[in-house]
Amino acid sequence: MIEYQDYLIQKPLCLIYWNLNSNYDILKNYFSKDFEIRQIKTIDDLNYWCKVAEVKVLIFGVKDLEEIKEMVKFINEKLPIYRRREIFLIYVLPKAKTLEPKETFLLSANLVVSEEHLSNFERIYEKAFQYWSELYKDFKQVYENFKKEVLI
Repeated sequence: MIEYQDYLIQKPLCLIYWNLNSNYDILKNYFSKDFEIRQIKTIDDLNYWCKVAEVKVLIFGVKDLEEIKEMVKFINEKLPIYRRREIFLIYVLPKAKTLEPKETFLLSANLVVSEEHLSNFERIYEKAFQYWSELYKDFKQVYENFKKEVLI
């Protein structure tokens, strides 16, 4: 059931699915400046928030990718591409290679971080965000111009 308070959210959302031994306070503190933070536990939670709010960041902190396979399938196959494109997807994994491009690409993510590197998350995120912003800068500019022309 949709709660009326959920319609009153004024900032974009950062959704966090967390099932690691460490806590996600570093992530919560960093993203709470610009985003509303919501913890999700199920695919229904993910689906709900994608329907009622503007999801901009999605963080999966997991030991085993198998436990989130339905959520990953949802964002990569069920979510409209224009919505998926706007979500910065982050994986926090125990044995990940932080900022490793191949692993990031294979997970269809924007950033992969090893759990042991969370203390440096702010610098790691800023580096990844800068990379993706630069990579998609021209595409986004052309896309925005195209949308304006189509609406005329």
